[in-house]
Amino acid sequence: MIFHTTAQEWLAQTIGTTTNQLQAVPLKGSTSSSVYLIQQANRPQQFVLRVLDNPDWLAEEPDLAEHEAAALQEAQKTGLQVPGLVAYTTDEVGFGAPVVLMTFLEGQINLQPTDFASWLDCLAHELALIHQHNAPDFPWQFRSWAQKEGLIPPTWTNKPEMWQRAIERFNGSEPDSPTVFIHRDYHPTNVLWQDGQISGVVDWINACRGPAGVDVAHCRANLVMMFGLAAADHFLTAYCQLAPAFTYDPYWDIDGVIDMAFPQPTFYAPWQEFGLKRIPQQTLHQRIDAYLESLVQIN
Repeated sequence: MIFHTTAQEWLAQTIGTTTNQLQAVPLKGSTSSSVYLIQQANRPQQFVLRVLDNPDWLAEEPDLAEHEAAALQEAQKTGLQVPGLVAYTTDEVGFGAPVVLMTFLEGQINLQPTDFASWLDCLAHELALIHQHNAPDFPWQFRSWAQKEGLIPPTWTNKPEMWQRAIERFNGSEPDSPTVFIHRDYHPTNVLWQDGQISGVVDWINACRGPAGVDVAHCRANLVMMFGLAAADHFLTAYCQLAPAFTYDPYWDIDGVIDMAFPQPTFYAPWQEFGLKRIPQQTLHQRIDAYLESLVQIN
């Protein structure tokens, strides 16, 4: 085992086994905490352990373990395939940080689908189902990850006037939107697939109540950078067809762009870990500019 004896004992006691039966395997794809697959010798059941060992994130949100635990319990109410909460602790118990232990979901991240249109439709469908849950008593509320202070067009853009228009729109008031249960970090590397179908949605630590458009926009910003504008537009069209009560407002897309592409769009390392070829910085710039231009043209 790679954990301190105290941590091993906590795991063994929580799962109901002995320390010599446990094995921890680091999982790829996580950038803000350490995530491990917990296996047991001669037992089929597996678990996933998140160690919240990012001190900056923990300093900003000291309730992360409590938040994820509550989010997993709330997500279970959607009736979808999501990890189940096993246990969590805000004490270090030998890990050096708070931890959350959850059930393991079968499936793989798929960034190279054979039927791209169907893949986008499925992503939209799953998100629409999540948003059918209102979660009226869930205490965590949406807040933007984009900073409004000091925003100016980035130095890399060829269209600074367009960026200025987008910034002015973003500095205006947020649209009046119904509040639902949102994943808050919904994108292709948080969705698992098996036999061509979605088998689960993971990474609920940021879940909160907020506008559905926030989730749609965050996924669209990821799709734009990964695949281009057409993919993001296909996803939006599919989502709107599946959620007829949804009212689209480009404000949230602008929020998502500023969050992910200001001051610089970044190739997300897990994309490459899961099979996406490295995208040149110039291509990311071009894709973001094209996306933002499409947004500011919407009245």
